[in-house]
Amino acid sequence: MATLEIIAIGCLVWYSAVLMVCAVGVFQLRRNQMRSPAKSVSNTLPLAAVPHVTIIRPIKGIEPYLYECLASTFHQTYPRKRLTIYFCISSRNDPSLTILEHLLAEFSAFDVQILVEDEDPNLSGRDGRTTNLGPNPKIRNMSRAYREAKGDILWIIDCNVWISPSVAGRMVDLLCGFTPVAPGRRYKFVHQLPLVIDVQSPVPTGSAGSDFLSSGPDSAFPIPKVGGMLEELFLSTSHAKFYTAIATVAIAPCTVGKSNMFRRSHLNALTSNLSASRNSGGNGKGGNEDRGPGLDFFSDNICEDHLIGDLLWRSPVPAHVQKIAGSEGHEVDDPADFPAALANKFSWGNHGLLPPHPSNLATQPTSQMSLTTYIDRRTRWLRVRKFTVMLATLVEPGTESLLCSLYGAYGLTTLPWCNHALSIPKTWLAFWTTWLLSVMFWAATDRYAWTLLQHGGTSHSERPVFGRTCGVRRSLGQWILAWLGRELLAFPIWCWAIGGGVTVLWRGKKFWVGTDMKVHEIVGKTSHNGHASGHEGGNGQVKISSCTRMWEEHSRSWGREVGEGRRIG
Repeated sequence: MATLEIIAIGCLVWYSAVLMVCAVGVFQLRRNQMRSPAKSVSNTLPLAAVPHVTIIRPIKGIEPYLYECLASTFHQTYPRKRLTIYFCISSRNDPSLTILEHLLAEFSAFDVQILVEDEDPNLSGRDGRTTNLGPNPKIRNMSRAYREAKGDILWIIDCNVWISPSVAGRMVDLLCGFTPVAPGRRYKFVHQLPLVIDVQSPVPTGSAGSDFLSSGPDSAFPIPKVGGMLEELFLSTSHAKFYTAIATVAIAPCTVGKSNMFRRSHLNALTSNLSASRNSGGNGKGGNEDRGPGLDFFSDNICEDHLIGDLLWRSPVPAHVQKIAGSEGHEVDDPADFPAALANKFSWGNHGLLPPHPSNLATQPTSQMSLTTYIDRRTRWLRVRKFTVMLATLVEPGTESLLCSLYGAYGLTTLPWCNHALSIPKTWLAFWTTWLLSVMFWAATDRYAWTLLQHGGTSHSERPVFGRTCGVRRSLGQWILAWLGRELLAFPIWCWAIGGGVTVLWRGKKFWVGTDMKVHEIVGKTSHNGHASGHEGGNGQVKISSCTRMWEEHSRSWGREVGEGRRIG
C-alpha cells in the first residue's frame, strides 16, 4: 500500500471520528431539547434531610447583567434554609461592592455574606502569613469561602453566569443520586453546559435601589462588537457539540469553571493524601504540596477547574466520603454514624453533566466584546491547556470545520475504494467540491445546534431576561459571515497560542505558565482595562495583526445592520 493511501486512510478515519462525535453532541442537544427537565427530588425531602449547599460566587468588577446573574442565586426553588451564599471580592474598592450590598439588603432573609480577600486573615499578612497561597487570583478570592463553607456540598458559579430557579435542586439530585423511585448513581462532580449570549448591555452606574433592578437595557438583542458574537458562536456550536458528546460517552474529564458542584470532604481527602504522597516521593498532576488542602492546593495553577475535575475523576472515593455521601437525603446527625454497609451499596459515576435543556444551562451574557478581546481569551486558555491537556490541544485544529473537511476531502478523493465504490474521481475539482460540501454541511449543523441553544423554548421563568426565546433573530447572512470569521480565525489563534509564548493575562494580572502547569505572576504595570503595556515576551499582552484590526473595523458596518435585527413574526 502506497504511503499516500495510508495517509488518506488516516485522514478519513479522523474525519469520520470527528463527525461521529459531532453527531453524538447534536443528538444529545436535540434529545434534551425535546424532554422536560425532571422535577427536583431534593426539594420534596424533609428539611432536615435536604443536603446543605454552599454557593461560592467569585466576583471581579462589573459584568453585563451582573445584578441579574447574582440575583438568580436567590431565586432558587431549593429550600432557602439549606443554602449558604458567599460573594467573594478581592477588596472593598471593587466596583461591584455597591451591587452586592444592595443584594444583601434585598435578600436579607438568606444566609449570605460578602467575603473580602484583603480581609482574609490567612492572606492579609497577619502573623507573617503572606504567601500561604499561590498567585491564582480566583482561588485567592474564594479561599476563605471554601474554608468557612457550611455543609459538604460546594457549588462554585462564576459571577457572570445566570442560572434558572430550578437548577440547584437538579444539580443536587444528580450529585447525590436522588431519583423519584430509588437511590441512583452518585457522582463525584457535577457541571453545566456553558452558553454565551451576546447582548447590548451597558454597565450599571447607579448607586443603589431601583437602578439595580436591571443592569441591562429593555432591548437586549442588538449586536455590539463582533468579538461577542464570535464567543457566542464558539460556545453554541463547536464547544457545545464536543462538550456534550465527551460528557455523554464519559471517556475523559471535560470541564470548564462556569458552574461546578462537588463535595468538600472528597477534595480535601484527595489533596491531603496527594500532599502526603508527594512529600514521601510520590507524584501527582497539578497542585502544590506546600499549600493547604482543597482549593488552596491548586492556587499555583491557573486552570484549577480542570485539575479539580481531573483529580476527582481518576481517584477512588475514600470510605469516609462514601459514608458522608450515603447520609445525603437522610436525617442523620453525624454522617460518620451512617452504616458503612449501606454507603458501599451505591454506584459512583465520575462526572455528571446536567442534561443540556435550555433551563439547565449556565448562561453568560457578554457585551461590547472586541475582536482583540475574543482573541486574547482564546489565546489565554489555549496556552494554559497546552500543558494540562497537551494531546487534546495539539489535535484541536483537526476538529475544526475547515481543516477537518480538508482531511475528509483528501481521503475520499485519494483512496481507490472511494473511486470505485462511490465514483469519486481523483481530481482537484472533486477534492474542492467535496471540501465545500463538507463545510456547508458543517455550517448547517452548527446553525441547527446554535438555534437549539439560543432559541430553545422554555418558560420565561427558566430563561434570563437577556435570553432569546423570542425577539430579534439574526439573519442567516449575518450568522454565516460571523461563522466564517470564527472558523477562519481558529487556526491562526491556535498557532499564536501554541508557538507565541507562555504569557497570559487574567483578572488584570500577568502570568507565565510553566511546563509543570504552575503559573508565576509577572509584576509590572497594567493599564486601566487590565491589559499590560508593552509587547509579548515583556509582559504577556497578545499583539493583534493590522489585518485583524481591519477585519474588526469592517465588522462594525454589518454589526450595525445586525443591531436592527429581524423580529419573529
